Amino acid sequence: MKKIRTLFRLLSALSSGRWGIALISAIFPSLIMMGFGLFLAIKYGYLLEMSIAIAVSTLLFTIPLYISSRSSRNSTNSDAEVNTRDEVKTESSNHNIDDALVKASNEWSQAELSIWNGSKHYVRQQLVDDIEWGNLDQTGLQVLEFVAKKFGKKSLDFSIPEGLKLFEEVSRRYKVVVKEHIPGIEYLKVSYIKAGYEAYDKYGELGQKIFKAAIWGNHLKNLYLNPLKVISDLGREQATASMTKGVVDDMQYAAKQALLDEVAAVAIDLYSGRFSIEDEALKVSDVSEVDEKRFAAELEPVRIVLVGQTSSGKSSIINALKQEMVAEVDVLPSTDTSTVYNAFVDDNDVRVVDLQGLDGNAKTEAVMLKEMTQADVVLWVLKANQSARELDKQLKDKFDAFYDDPKNISRKQPIVITVVNQVDRLKPVDEWQPPYDLDNPTSAKAKIIAQALEYNHTLLKPDIALPLAIAPEKVQFGLEALKQTLIEHIADANNVQRNRQRLEAINRGTSVKGQLNKAMKAGKKVAPSALKAATPKLAEMAIKQVTKKK
Repeated sequence: MKKIRTLFRLLSALSSGRWGIALISAIFPSLIMMGFGLFLAIKYGYLLEMSIAIAVSTLLFTIPLYISSRSSRNSTNSDAEVNTRDEVKTESSNHNIDDALVKASNEWSQAELSIWNGSKHYVRQQLVDDIEWGNLDQTGLQVLEFVAKKFGKKSLDFSIPEGLKLFEEVSRRYKVVVKEHIPGIEYLKVSYIKAGYEAYDKYGELGQKIFKAAIWGNHLKNLYLNPLKVISDLGREQATASMTKGVVDDMQYAAKQALLDEVAAVAIDLYSGRFSIEDEALKVSDVSEVDEKRFAAELEPVRIVLVGQTSSGKSSIINALKQEMVAEVDVLPSTDTSTVYNAFVDDNDVRVVDLQGLDGNAKTEAVMLKEMTQADVVLWVLKANQSARELDKQLKDKFDAFYDDPKNISRKQPIVITVVNQVDRLKPVDEWQPPYDLDNPTSAKAKIIAQALEYNHTLLKPDIALPLAIAPEKVQFGLEALKQTLIEHIADANNVQRNRQRLEAINRGTSVKGQLNKAMKAGKKVAPSALKAATPKLAEMAIKQVTKKK
């Protein structure tokens, strides 16, 4: 009963393909009709006539179909090859390529995502030439070298444990990909592939036909002994045909592409320092290690750093986020030192860091830049009716240069949200009737607000630009949009935080205690034997010294 259920599950999975339809709608009825017809032919003495009719009809239909399918297959293969090459060239010309089977990591920085996109271009260019599976290792090394150069390193610039970790990680990830995306992979035996390739390499197209003929001969034998097994075998062959030579080339292409993309992805993790090689001897028990992996990662409150010139209105934004008066609000510069506030954004615990106002002092700018590069979100407050943006532009250029520096290639850049504050003070000042449709502005006020947003977005190139007006005596505008934007990017902010925590852990380096333990262990084994070997030499040197003194 279990085998029958398995068979029907397989038929159900294949029902969307041509073999599923053939199995369901043709083979079962044909078997019934064959059995019934054979019974009647034997009973009424028409066995010879039936055999002749079957042979003639088979020849009449099989020969034309064979010739037609052969010519159409050749033209289809040619078109498929041209289309594949055109698709690769088209993808290479685009700036971004879809991730296909292998996905980018959320932990990667913008620079690493750029390297990932470049590696995908490179992989698809390599696959324009039909690379055999046996030669794919050389292409993998080329992909590894491509990524290494982007990190400013040599292709094999890693330790032996890291190299072993690389191979282990590629295998683990690729196994997940093929099991998820290639149907019937669990049924595919390496011996089948090996036999097929050996036949093809030895006899060419003829060998492949002989190999297929042998398979069908086996099916005919099983048709008499066990018809259900034939149906099951046909289903398995259809499911795994994507991995045999000359059949379903696009699936082979996808599998090769996934493998090389996986090499590139693991190489990015390797050269960015994400692999931590632990001393096996210091590991805890296997059960405890599994439990440790199950612990949810502890995240700190999202760190929102407020940047802006003096009197830009940062304190008012803090008050709005805190929903209580905690920061001093005045027309004069209010914050001469960095202050941290705890707040909540839709039940998300955040930590708002109010920096000293940007005042043109080089020391102030250096402090602000350091805080910004340690932020999860940068909230850049700009006074709407203040046209002077030299200080903001200068700081933003240094901020961008920090992440363009090759030594910071693995740093994930925090999202930058510019808040054009106090838009109610823009001309015409007397007009204030929010909300305003800034995508299709009609009133003079809406048009000037939209122009202010566009100007500041073009100048500073933030990720997001938002208008804001939270004067206590007027109707608020933009505050809910700001809160919603922060909520939508909490997950991104958490990824930035994880990235920063990982880099800080790497910079701390391997513990001195751990290295000393290794040295002590090695010394216990090496020192006695080395001393024993050196003793005769030391004795000889001592005798010579004594002889010289005499």
